Amino acid sequence: MFGKLLKYELKSIGKWYVLLNIAILAISTALGLIIKGFVTDARNTENFSYSLNSKLLPLSLVFILAALIMGAWIATLFIIINRFNKNIFGREGYLTLTLPVSTHQIILSKLVAALIWNFFISLIIFLGLVLIFLPSIGLGKVLVALPQFTSYLPNHIAIWGLVYAFLSSISGTLLIYLAISIGQLFSNRRGLMGFVAYFALSVILAILSTHISNHILVDNEIFTEKFFIFYCIQDLIVSLIYYGGTYYIIKRKLNIQ
Repeated sequence: MFGKLLKYELKSIGKWYVLLNIAILAISTALGLIIKGFVTDARNTENFSYSLNSKLLPLSLVFILAALIMGAWIATLFIIINRFNKNIFGREGYLTLTLPVSTHQIILSKLVAALIWNFFISLIIFLGLVLIFLPSIGLGKVLVALPQFTSYLPNHIAIWGLVYAFLSSISGTLLIYLAISIGQLFSNRRGLMGFVAYFALSVILAILSTHISNHILVDNEIFTEKFFIFYCIQDLIVSLIYYGGTYYIIKRKLNIQ
């Protein structure tokens, strides 16, 4: 049943979201080809100069691309918030909570779907950046430079960095879920109270994290193995707290509109 819940979550994404991400790749490709053309002209022409019209097109594409990326991030965040709030605390909550599944399965299916969406948009943005610079640099040079680039970063640091990114995505998503759940405890202005709860929890975590890290980490231990281990443990602990709070509210304090 968990697989069906997850499948339903992933199928809920509208075609507009897919088209938005396709647009990012398309604009990135166009921008990369234009940049390649400018680089080629600059190399082949001694007195090459950019006219106003030649600057206008790539500049417009940059602004469009930036707007699309921002829009894609906002759309992803909207999907994460809307799916959780609507399916549990909205009218759909009556149907969701009558399914033969546990509360854990409901929360985890939405969490896994949110992680997939976050990974998807991150991958799209990464591919978009690659498509911008790849035509000018060339695939061959990238493949040659990649091993040299990775050699500057020890394998264990890279692994801890990926673990931290994964746990940070989990804790960030669960914080959103807990804030929404806290907002539902109020009779009026639930959305506003959820935002206040998110802000308050973020401030409390930032203060505690800074206080504890000042006693554990020193100034030169930034992006070291100890640095990543500390924040991985922190994200793991707060994720369990966020999950437990969300589960408790849904299980014991649910108030569907």
